[in-house]
Amino acid sequence: MSESQSPSRSDSRKRRRRRRRNKPDDGNNDGGGGGGGGRRRGGGDAPSGPNVSVPASSKNNRRRRSRRRRGAPVAGLTRRRRISRAEAQELTGYLSRMAPPLLGALYKGLGGQPTRVNEPGRVVQLTVRAIAQGKRLGNLLKNAHPRDRTALATLIQCGGLAHSDEFLRELSISLGGQEREWRKVMLQLANKGLLSASREQDGQFFYLVPDPLVEHMVEHLAEELKVPTFKHEDIELKEGRPFSPPLDFSITTLCAYLDQRPPRLTQQQEIFKVHKEEMDTFFDQLWSGDSELFHFHIDFLMLHGLVELRGDRLAVNRAVVEEWLALDPQDQRDLIFRALDKRFAYAEWILWAVHAGAGEWVPERPLSALYRRWKRGEDWRVRFHKGEYTATRSMERESYSFSPLVNAGMIEMGEWGQEKFYRLTPRAKTLLEPPEDDGFSQFYLTPSFEIMAPAGLAPLLLFRVGELSELTGADRANTYKITEISIERALEKGWRREDVLDFLRDNSQTGLPENVEQTLKSWMGHHGDIEFHDCVVLTVHKSRIRKLESMRELKPFLLHRFVPGMYAVDRNRMAKLVPLLEELGFQPGKEAHHYPGDPEQSSARERLHEMVAEAREASDDPMARAHAADTQPEDLHPVPGSQVRAVTGRKKKRDQPPRVSPREARELVDMAVAQRKNLEIVYLAKDGKRVSSKVEPERLAISPAGDAVMVARDLIKSARLTYKLTQIERMRALERD
Repeated sequence: MSESQSPSRSDSRKRRRRRRRNKPDDGNNDGGGGGGGGRRRGGGDAPSGPNVSVPASSKNNRRRRSRRRRGAPVAGLTRRRRISRAEAQELTGYLSRMAPPLLGALYKGLGGQPTRVNEPGRVVQLTVRAIAQGKRLGNLLKNAHPRDRTALATLIQCGGLAHSDEFLRELSISLGGQEREWRKVMLQLANKGLLSASREQDGQFFYLVPDPLVEHMVEHLAEELKVPTFKHEDIELKEGRPFSPPLDFSITTLCAYLDQRPPRLTQQQEIFKVHKEEMDTFFDQLWSGDSELFHFHIDFLMLHGLVELRGDRLAVNRAVVEEWLALDPQDQRDLIFRALDKRFAYAEWILWAVHAGAGEWVPERPLSALYRRWKRGEDWRVRFHKGEYTATRSMERESYSFSPLVNAGMIEMGEWGQEKFYRLTPRAKTLLEPPEDDGFSQFYLTPSFEIMAPAGLAPLLLFRVGELSELTGADRANTYKITEISIERALEKGWRREDVLDFLRDNSQTGLPENVEQTLKSWMGHHGDIEFHDCVVLTVHKSRIRKLESMRELKPFLLHRFVPGMYAVDRNRMAKLVPLLEELGFQPGKEAHHYPGDPEQSSARERLHEMVAEAREASDDPMARAHAADTQPEDLHPVPGSQVRAVTGRKKKRDQPPRVSPREARELVDMAVAQRKNLEIVYLAKDGKRVSSKVEPERLAISPAGDAVMVARDLIKSARLTYKLTQIERMRALERD
């Protein structure tokens, strides 16, 4: 017995030793061995980007909690993932609440025999097992007729929900054939349990794909969901530019230019012609004169408060720029995508769809058909929420122009004959798939006081260089010139004498030349030996310093760390900070020493964080969240005309509040607070259950994690709680008693 067990013990010890050897170290090893030379896509919370050596006296560059990098959306609601035990339990609960005729049709379509199984629980168990295996569902779709697969893929591209008659018309327009033929196709899918319907009203209904089935069908419909590509040597590129730098590089460069040369504006809020011509000449390597790409940059800066109108000139708001540079890279990308969506709806999805072509040209017709399905799917979902079942001929536009994205420098357009084709620019590729390391973490400082900062340098480092020197050129590498005037301007902005020298010494690839160092010392003299600080100072007892600095929830509130136990905070956020300190176990004093700050800059920074929260809401896949709520098993019915028998004996659901998006929820909360009304909400809790509550709203706020939340008092529990706006599915206002 012992002899037979000894080899297994030996193998086990070897495996354990091997795992210990392959375990990644603490990060001190610069080599790539051992299992982890780099952050994996979509995983880990470590902040990305090169380390930047910034002066110790500058504002505390606080970052919110790092976020995982977002991947490409597939029709807005599909995510391929391997089923886990928790997901199997969730699927079991979903199927247990499904009507027996629908469950039986699905089980039969997967190859089961529901007539031989009498217990409903056993049917649920076998169906979950068949879906989890993947092979049974894959064989079902593989053996289906190509028209069935194409119709199902088209429905998924529409968001998994479509009006019956209008969807048949969409299939006829996109794929040809008669509507009656496509109706038979949909009935065949319904007979296999892959398709359900809403309640029927006056002969009209909506097709619904049960939410748990969507992600499992996507991998088997990959060919039908993919946009085709085209390759030909005679495709002619229209208006391509040889240099297409990352957006964070061009945005930061434009901020530096506007900070040093603020242009004048006319009464119509347009840049003076002479200043506009100077800017066009300076940035001729980045965009053409009066191009849409330039207007996108200016609109982005003004929308997020990075620049503001001071008198008759456009000036940089340095406090907001500091906040922008301190944001998590994913939050910066979300703000850019949100600005693109304002110019062209579903801009991010279009970029991901073209990106799936792996650098090949994507024809305009299939891309336009895919975009039309997204638009029509959005319209159908809105009408479904409003209960509008009557067929209309709105939103039947057959083609769309992607010129706004071409003019904004996101995609390139090619022509071959009468056909148009698209592919991503290097700027858009970097936006979608930012590299882990751009290859540049330092600039080049020459003895002639010139600095060369290549594209790909960290935006924070690029902005700091612009504070110390004059921007003289914008190209594949920005060029700067250190002058006595630029150093005086930097000292006025808060730079210390030693900070200037340390910054240039630490971040220069060639170090700090001796002649440059001696000249800078003579220019600066002893400037900054005495400083004044205009802020609120937070002090903590020495026994609680370690606890306070280890609290991640407090990081966004600490603007600057003078010494351990003494920190600068924003007085306009004291109302949020004091309750948070009490909640974390601290006992703040009742009196505070106030050093008034600039209220306009504080409100601008708060507005930037509100925009970050709104951009996060838009990036959290709202269509997937809506589809999960729209296809609850209690709301599913057999498709009229299918072989699945009708569902009878169901109780009519009680009157529920209407469905709301995060934006609509925000507007309702503002209205309820202003008019002193209560709210009835349906909230998706952490455990996946939908909870109905009646609350008295107090205000909207931003959580320490950067999410938009509603602070309200639960009228039943008599407790003050916070509710994430993205988790609120239904809401309506109620009069207070």
